[in-house]
Amino acid sequence: MATLYALVALFGALTLLNLLLTFGVIRRLRTRPANTIVSTPGFLTPGSLIGDFTAHDRDGRAVSRTELSGRTLIGFFSPGCDACRDRLPDFVSAAGVFGRERSLAIVMSDALSASDYLPSLTPVARVVLDEPDGPLISAFAITAFPSFFVVGPDARIVAGGVALDDLPIAAVA
Repeated sequence: MATLYALVALFGALTLLNLLLTFGVIRRLRTRPANTIVSTPGFLTPGSLIGDFTAHDRDGRAVSRTELSGRTLIGFFSPGCDACRDRLPDFVSAAGVFGRERSLAIVMSDALSASDYLPSLTPVARVVLDEPDGPLISAFAITAFPSFFVVGPDARIVAGGVALDDLPIAAVA
């Protein structure tokens, strides 16, 4: 019987400790300023200058940060990514608004693995195949797929996100 009382007391003490820690976290969150911006991991934030890069698209043309003109739509895809497949039609539609010269699709893979994406992307965007530590993946600090950006003519991020709804597609200038 004494063991039962000891277990009940121990359980009660642990519950009380958990409750105190929870109240401490809530109190700490309440003291945090309401306008604190929390950045999304895996994305450069708006206003960030993209890193310098040089690559070649599937047509053999050079692609670099200095060649971006006007607002450019950029999408990052990875083979085997279900979310990438789901958002591919939206990117194709948006690229139609931007135009092929101002749309860039980066597929993290070789040509064989990217074959599911190429028929849809090639007509509407310049396509670059990149490695996990390749120049474009590094320049945009990509850690999540899919990732989408609108880049301004000054090579700064205008908007970014995991869905095209996060981007100002209608504000093509």
